Amino acid sequence: MGEEDRELLEKVYRRIIMSRAKETRSEKQGLKMCPNGILMLNGSNLMSSIKECAAAVIDFYADWCIPCKIMEPILNKLAQVFAGKVLFGRVDVDEDPEIAAEYGVMSIPTTILLRNGEEVYRVIGAVDYNTMKRYIEIHLGVRP
Repeated sequence: MGEEDRELLEKVYRRIIMSRAKETRSEKQGLKMCPNGILMLNGSNLMSSIKECAAAVIDFYADWCIPCKIMEPILNKLAQVFAGKVLFGRVDVDEDPEIAAEYGVMSIPTTILLRNGEEVYRVIGAVDYNTMKRYIEIHLGVRP
């Protein structure tokens, strides 16, 4: 192993150590990890779930909506990629129309990105995986 390889390896180890130290500090400050997977949200758990995590992606959908069905596997994959960093939730607009009205959802699918409980970006309609991933990185400031 050459000197350049050793330096590169040392840099990588430093980054790993620094990121773990940062995670430990966050846990000590009382910040919780976001839940993994996609949560089904309703009137009783929406606000508490959003407060639990600084970054959230909430998908408003209906079972009969074809574009919503297109978004489902995309959001499932993103929930895996951003596991522990971003809360992913879904709200069925047929079962909870008052939540959809509260967020001003007029068409579905609508995906709302929240930072500290406040809306920072809204996507109306279906988008591809890379586009949604980029929106999360830009608007929520979270990297996989």
